[in-house]
Amino acid sequence: MKDYTLRPDLPHDKLAAVTNTLAHWLPGSAADTAVAHWSLAEWEAAEWVVYWQNALPWLVNRVREAGIEVPEVVNGRLQTINNASRERTKVMLDACVEILAAFQQAGIETILLKGAVLAPLIYQDPFQRPLADLDLLIRPKDVAASREIMLNQLGYRYYSRSAEDEVFLRGERKANIWAPDNVHPVEVHFTLREEYAGIGYELAEAMWAESVERPYWQNATALTPNPAALLLHVCAHTTSDWIIQRGRLMHIDDICQLCAAMQPADWQKFSQLVQPSTARFIYPALAFVGKYTQLDIPASTLNSLREDCPPTLLNWLSQTELAEASESNPISRSGIGLDIARRLARSRLDMGRFWLRSFFPRRYNLAKRYPKLVETPVWWLGYLLINLDRVQHMVRKFYRGGRGERGGK
Repeated sequence: MKDYTLRPDLPHDKLAAVTNTLAHWLPGSAADTAVAHWSLAEWEAAEWVVYWQNALPWLVNRVREAGIEVPEVVNGRLQTINNASRERTKVMLDACVEILAAFQQAGIETILLKGAVLAPLIYQDPFQRPLADLDLLIRPKDVAASREIMLNQLGYRYYSRSAEDEVFLRGERKANIWAPDNVHPVEVHFTLREEYAGIGYELAEAMWAESVERPYWQNATALTPNPAALLLHVCAHTTSDWIIQRGRLMHIDDICQLCAAMQPADWQKFSQLVQPSTARFIYPALAFVGKYTQLDIPASTLNSLREDCPPTLLNWLSQTELAEASESNPISRSGIGLDIARRLARSRLDMGRFWLRSFFPRRYNLAKRYPKLVETPVWWLGYLLINLDRVQHMVRKFYRGGRGERGGK
């Protein structure tokens, strides 16, 4: 098994070129000549990119359609992981049906979100959409009952809690994250909020209002958002990921598939769901995807969203490519996220919220760094630890910059 934790042995500018070329070529916006003459090193870099950006089945399918010759050693690994990924999607969807049945029996109303909806209901080939985890939304009053079912009935184990969800795992971690039997994470959301250090967007109310029971998978039915609400949530989550430097090729395909499925009435509903104050969380996803493929979006809808975005955000969008807003960027995003706040803030009140939540996050938002600490009475020590870590990071960054300047003289 190739070690995908190791970055490709390519200069940053070449890895960036491979990443951005994939973003254009996979949806068909670039000619096949863009990849036809790649070297082995470039194909290995492409393999690494699609592995981490949830797009390996997309690359395999695109190579097959175009008749592109891929180095045998790379092609063999792509085929192996693609087969595993496709089987994993089936296993995860079957697990989703199992959870739905258990929750329904207990009277827990549940909405499916993101990949759990996209794969079987939006993609023509469900197995082209990799599933790393499952996302479900329940009412806050049902959290304790859902936890009991996940732990004692379905055999999951508790992993973590945040201000928005509880995460449960089943199985053990494997070297290949796309293996069918790699750990199965389930995020049971009791609210649905995309937040950027105090500047946030709550979507749960819209999801409950815009979801209906539909045929789902293996003859099951499920409560799922209508196309407009699903696109709204996917855009909000995509915007969040790109802003925190976790942009993925998968997002491009997801939004392409969703926009193609939208009817005129769906676009009208979508425009109604997006308020002037929330356009900044939705437009970036459409703008990013629009860099790489033509989206069939009413011009009036796109223009309205753009008009409600801060100029600093629009400027950043115009200058940023996938390579810079993803794991392909060798410079990790860290610190307090001041640049992000400046892009998104529409008022001094927004900036005030940002500073408050940067230094004093909600208790369970500390769980990603200090999962055990947040469960104790002294959870507030996390504030001291996270801010000390930030000070150390800034000091190291300052001294690295200083040595760089002296070295350049």
